[in-house]
Amino acid sequence: MAVCSSCGGGWTLPRADESELGAFYPDTYGAYVLEQGFLGSVQRVGQRVLMDFAVSRPPLDTLTKRPPGTLLDVGCGRGDLGAALVRHGWRVSGIDPSPVACELARSRGVDARTGTLGSVPLGPESFDAVVMTHALEHVAEPRVDLARIRDLLRPGGVVVISVPNFGSWQRRRYGTDWFPLELPRHRTHFTATSLATALKGAGLEPVSVRSGSDNGFALLASLQYRHAGRLVVTRGPVAWAMYAFSPVNRMLDRARGHGALLHAVARRPAT
Repeated sequence: MAVCSSCGGGWTLPRADESELGAFYPDTYGAYVLEQGFLGSVQRVGQRVLMDFAVSRPPLDTLTKRPPGTLLDVGCGRGDLGAALVRHGWRVSGIDPSPVACELARSRGVDARTGTLGSVPLGPESFDAVVMTHALEHVAEPRVDLARIRDLLRPGGVVVISVPNFGSWQRRRYGTDWFPLELPRHRTHFTATSLATALKGAGLEPVSVRSGSDNGFALLASLQYRHAGRLVVTRGPVAWAMYAFSPVNRMLDRARGHGALLHAVARRPAT
């Protein structure tokens, strides 16, 4: 991994070839599928509650406080966030490389299209807002995709981005055992400075760039990596118990500063 001495951001090296990336995103990838049967029903209810809470909190409340319009969810996965925004009146389109995920997202009211920002044809200035939740760290050229987002936004439109915080105390503490590195899928590792610089370089005006806490999974997963070398408790049904750890995680973030997530809101200049 390379780390910039100026902004503190990082890059995964060596980079996986584009032809190899698909192997790291099987149809069973967590963001693509929902459990079936009773567990699936529980998961759907839980995800709906979590997403409805998320859109009422920063940074996503930037969207729910605005009059709804057209919105693009880049890396929409199975449509958890898009479905929540549909419930708030937004007309949501989505992009994701997974046909399986897009089919599921469409069943939840999201106009999901299979592909990437570089491959799916979209009209310029056709969206009032764009969200990119845990997607920017996956792309090969973040500034290129941010410039594409700028062109897709109407003047004054906003983009909301969430990524793992490479400048967090957890990453400094756990180093290569920090779970959100998620190598080799995560190709760029952002600090607040590097994310703000990338936004400005793409012609977007940062409104806010700040750290935040996750649900505690990153810390508990990093502890497992450090002491067991693997995930003993996975993202499956047992992992829901980890939400009980969330208040402790938030207290640690407040005490040490710089939580595991990084949130940015930026706008396309009105003129």
